[in-house]
Amino acid sequence: MTEAVECRAWSFLIAGEERQFQGNTGYEDVLEESYSYDSTVGNHRRVAVGDLVVVRDGREALGIGYVEELDILPDQQKLRSRCPTCGSTGFKERTTERPRYRCSPCTTTFDRPRTETIRVTAYRAHYGGTWQPLEGCLDKARLAELSLSRSDQQSIRAMDRTRTLAAVASRGIRLPRREDLAGTTRQHPLELPGGRRRTTAAARRGQDAFRKALVRQYGMICAVTGPAPAEILEAAHLRPFADTERHRVEEGLLLRADIHRLFDNGLLAINPALEVRIAPSLAGYPAYSTLQGTRLHLSTDDVVDRDAIEEHHAATTATW
Repeated sequence: MTEAVECRAWSFLIAGEERQFQGNTGYEDVLEESYSYDSTVGNHRRVAVGDLVVVRDGREALGIGYVEELDILPDQQKLRSRCPTCGSTGFKERTTERPRYRCSPCTTTFDRPRTETIRVTAYRAHYGGTWQPLEGCLDKARLAELSLSRSDQQSIRAMDRTRTLAAVASRGIRLPRREDLAGTTRQHPLELPGGRRRTTAAARRGQDAFRKALVRQYGMICAVTGPAPAEILEAAHLRPFADTERHRVEEGLLLRADIHRLFDNGLLAINPALEVRIAPSLAGYPAYSTLQGTRLHLSTDDVVDRDAIEEHHAATTATW
């Protein structure tokens, strides 16, 4: 196998977190685990084990991983709908107007499409063992820059692998090395329960607009300790929300969960020079005391409110 084949990268378009592969009710996509497509989709033959994949919706990148296994299911039935006038599949549902559908190519409107059953080969790409949430670290515009295709509508788009890896690394994402995965056993079931998530906490976290805004600004990087898994990064307020009742990116930092607890409980502060200060009571804990004097991990275009930093530092260290 040539290096070119081994080093491909793709983006997978997913229409919502419970997107179901049409005409096949045996399994559903699970955002953090697998992606399903069929032989009517462009590039379906080119995706291979070891390829890098970015899962996206219409607005942003949701996560990234390597294809660990590829199921191929021949001779599957798929129900396909067409415009009754021109036969195109390019029609959209209208939510506020009637008739219910409008065909983009011929502009016909109708309530019932013409349906047909076709035979396809179905594919299911598994990437759950290497999945890393992106949660908007790469927006639609950045994804377009990394794409090798100009089409925004392709379900499977070729990506520039080297630049994609560099882009996510700059946002604090740390993927396992491919050589570390060699010989690992399958970690996912052959049949996936439809629509499940890894945790309900992850779903709630993703709805936190303040945290998401901080992720967009700084990536998956704890301001105190550096790159960290998305699951343990939390949004911290420099000024207590109970006092201000507002969420301002300028008054927030992404912090690892344990660092956040220390920060909120007056055991860790940041001085005006953006250096970490650790309470004397933590001197017996090397994991934290060694952070004393280290500079924050912030991008050069950070927007942190220095006045808020200084206020928090003064109030916290006054109790030591």
